[in-house]
Amino acid sequence: MLSFAEWFESTNGEVIISERVTPTDLREYKSYLLNMKRSPSTVNLSLVAIANWLDFNGRNMPMPSNVEEVRSAPQGLDRLSQRPLTRAVERESVPRDIALITLMLNTGLRISEVAALDIEDLTIGDRSGSLKVRMGKGGKFRTVPLNSDTRKALCAYLNGRTKGPIFLSQRGKGTGRLTSSGIRQVIDQYAYLAKLPDLHPHALRHTFARNLFKADEGLEMVAEILGHKSLNTTRSTLSRLSRIRRTQWRSCLLAIKT
Repeated sequence: MLSFAEWFESTNGEVIISERVTPTDLREYKSYLLNMKRSPSTVNLSLVAIANWLDFNGRNMPMPSNVEEVRSAPQGLDRLSQRPLTRAVERESVPRDIALITLMLNTGLRISEVAALDIEDLTIGDRSGSLKVRMGKGGKFRTVPLNSDTRKALCAYLNGRTKGPIFLSQRGKGTGRLTSSGIRQVIDQYAYLAKLPDLHPHALRHTFARNLFKADEGLEMVAEILGHKSLNTTRSTLSRLSRIRRTQWRSCLLAIKT
């Protein structure tokens, strides 16, 4: 946001306030970043930050389209990378976003599954809880357990609300359902704040799989919770995570030796 303010003032010769920003400014700033050889993820995250600032100041302005990103397959976050993400969410203190990120990190749901959740799909008790995924991939139904952190975050966000979509638009204060696209924007926002520019939303699902793998959960249990049709899909996912883990260890050992 600071970079945009500097660019705006040097380009237009006036102090930046939200009322002075126009769609032309946004398009030209996007072109400026691309001309400066900024990566697609950096450009997109910069636009997300500007959109949030404008929204905070009551400006609902159409944003330039995102730059298409070619990303490698999501690999999941290790424990070290999960910490700045959760800290960024906690610092912003938006109950909806805390519940959303906590749920995705602790259930492994796909974005489309999260967007489709209704409060009626939840069962939350003092010592246990679960949610029903009715719109899983391929129309598959499954029940996913909720740990204490997720139950606590959901209860704090819902605040007694008993029906309708779990996650609402407009930072959780609107009346409409938060869409898959909206969820991606939320994750992109916190990826920017946590300085994780390559964080792909699906990586939260892989992070959950990684954590189950490290906890030595059985293959059938992991497949059931993730909603995989075939154990081969689960084997492939865990095998890839295992290879990543071995590669990271080899890199650490090489660094120590040198």
